[in-house]
Amino acid sequence: MPAHYLNQLVPEDVVYLLDLRELKDLIQEMLGEASEFVTVEIDWDKINDNYNTSAFRPMVMLKETANLTEENRHTIINTGFGLGQPFNSGDYAMKRIFGENYTIMAVTEDEDGDFFTVEIPFKDFVKSRQETN
Repeated sequence: MPAHYLNQLVPEDVVYLLDLRELKDLIQEMLGEASEFVTVEIDWDKINDNYNTSAFRPMVMLKETANLTEENRHTIINTGFGLGQPFNSGDYAMKRIFGENYTIMAVTEDEDGDFFTVEIPFKDFVKSRQETN
């Protein structure tokens, strides 16, 4: 019966819990054939602004496998990810997943694994669902 009442409300935001292992799998999928040329590591940095507000920025470190050819490097770069650019690669991955308007609200570390709490505006959520249908 709660669905009837929920249909009368319009959410403001949608929140996802993104396990960092899931994020790694998504990035490897985005890399496609280039994933065989790198190992993927995920981390983050916590940034405090002048108003003592915390923001979290993901880092995607792509570590080249030994004996990479120049052609293999270009295959990696053509995916949109950058070698030696963990913040840019992290931003790129998150935008591919969540769109332009996302906020990492928190990072949680526990025995089940680390995860990001990611919030996106409801209107962006609806728009992304319509684009995939």
